[in-house]
Amino acid sequence: MYTVRIAEITGCRYTGVELNASYVEDECKKWAEEHGVSNQGEFYQGSMLDPPSHVREQKFTHILSLGAMLYVHNDIDKFLETIASCSTAETKVFIWDFVCNRDWTECGELNRHMKMEYPIRSREDVQERMKNSRLNLTEFQDFTPYIVPGYKVMERECRKRDPNMEFLTFPLMGKAFMDGTMSYVYYCLELK
Repeated sequence: MYTVRIAEITGCRYTGVELNASYVEDECKKWAEEHGVSNQGEFYQGSMLDPPSHVREQKFTHILSLGAMLYVHNDIDKFLETIASCSTAETKVFIWDFVCNRDWTECGELNRHMKMEYPIRSREDVQERMKNSRLNLTEFQDFTPYIVPGYKVMERECRKRDPNMEFLTFPLMGKAFMDGTMSYVYYCLELK
């Protein structure tokens, strides 16, 4: 888990928000304890669109959303406003996200793994929404070329266990990265 490892390496304080209550209790808090950082912060159950009030009322030096923003692509404006409301002029916001490079109706095989109820947005659409928010995009990078090798290994191992990918469908994301259907991107933002 990124939060625990970052706290372990840097000694920073943290506040984590996770939608799944059992994951908070069974994994997040357990990992923090095992890695000796449970006294540096707290994990809370809640939505990133509407975090608990004790989280929403804080201002943070750094805000990280690592591979989770795609779950709110259907309400990205509210997500960006939530981030802005927890930021100061000095806050640095780092987001890793998945974006779609094709019309979502052409992504049936990818969605067999993702099971999204709404389309994943394009990079252009996400950046336009950022432009219309209270946040300023200061840096962007496409990291897809760096993650493709790992997906090749994952596909090989999954196919050994599930040759038809009936249950182990994660390699379908790797295929989407390799054929250009989807990209893994990084945004750095700050308040305007």
